[in-house]
Amino acid sequence: MRIGVVTDFYYPWVGGPSTVIQNLGNGLAARGHSVFLLAPSPSGEPGVEAGGPMSITRASTSRVPFGFELRSALWPKNEVETWMARTAPDVVHIHHPFPLSWMSASAAVKRGIPLAATNHTIPECSLWGIRNVPIAYRASEAAFGFWILRLLNRCHSVATPTETAATALRLMGYRRPIRAISNGVDTDRFSPRSAAGNLQARFGLDARPVVLYTGRLDAEKEMDVWMRAAAIVREKADVQFLIGGQGTERQRLEQLARTLGIDTDVHFTGYVSHEDFADVYSLAQVYCVTSRVELQSIATLEALASGLPAVGVAAQALPELIHDGENGFLAPPGDSSAIAVALIAILQDDSQRARMGKHSRDIALRHGLDQTIDAYEDFLLTVANQA
Repeated sequence: MRIGVVTDFYYPWVGGPSTVIQNLGNGLAARGHSVFLLAPSPSGEPGVEAGGPMSITRASTSRVPFGFELRSALWPKNEVETWMARTAPDVVHIHHPFPLSWMSASAAVKRGIPLAATNHTIPECSLWGIRNVPIAYRASEAAFGFWILRLLNRCHSVATPTETAATALRLMGYRRPIRAISNGVDTDRFSPRSAAGNLQARFGLDARPVVLYTGRLDAEKEMDVWMRAAAIVREKADVQFLIGGQGTERQRLEQLARTLGIDTDVHFTGYVSHEDFADVYSLAQVYCVTSRVELQSIATLEALASGLPAVGVAAQALPELIHDGENGFLAPPGDSSAIAVALIAILQDDSQRARMGKHSRDIALRHGLDQTIDAYEDFLLTVANQA
């Protein structure tokens, strides 16, 4: 099968969609399918990257005034047409309601190529910056929801990473069948292991327990809530905190740590290479995520696969991964005090922490990457056969 995959976000931009698409494309290519990826150019200039499992075509882009070092293909119609004519896919699989995916959907429909989509997007996340302006938010939410539905209604079939995400689409008004397919996690690469001493030294960690977050440092991740919880925990327990990731909020978070008086206990990793990234989880005793807009959370999946108990918020899809009282605890969104109480309960009880870590690993094994590739292979073959 010749599979055309289209994304408006891809490496070197770091985030869940980049990880999902790389894992999916490489996994399908390893099974003998020809995978052609169309993604934005990080430099702005178009080009083709050869030599990997996927053939990657980069569309020309312009800098956009939001997101961390984000660029977008604003009007890629001609590049999409050229790419589709050259690759001749049996099925086109789009991932976002943004220009590159939209133009690719139009080109696929025009050529009679079966079209599939995975929806990674909810208005609440994309419109986070105006959430406190009710009139503007409600109007934008309705318009963006309509835009998403208009795109998905052009597709033969739609997938989402969780049942929660599928329910969110139905509440927006989508009425066709939706298939929930986990983003998956490589449970061999992310697995329980001894702490990586070289990374401890690099990040300035000592022998104290570590509370970890990995992921983007952007406003919708609500890392200010995380940081205030850390300050409460630090008053009651001798621990340290590790934040792995980059984003628009890093400088503000560093300043907040200084204001809260915990800057010597909070360590920012900055960029971590692919080779070292899985070892970051080995440094921690507990994982904490405070975002309320997760349609799954690949970083949380990686933490669970690494055998860490987790503390999160009871919002969107996090309760599908963090089972309250089983492999961690859930707190109300935005409640730093409740998050801190949950973290302290795990940090101060070694037997509970070990039991929860084992449950985390068991949950992650249900989301193994091979199972995800199996499901997507079947999903895309089914769509391709609808031609």
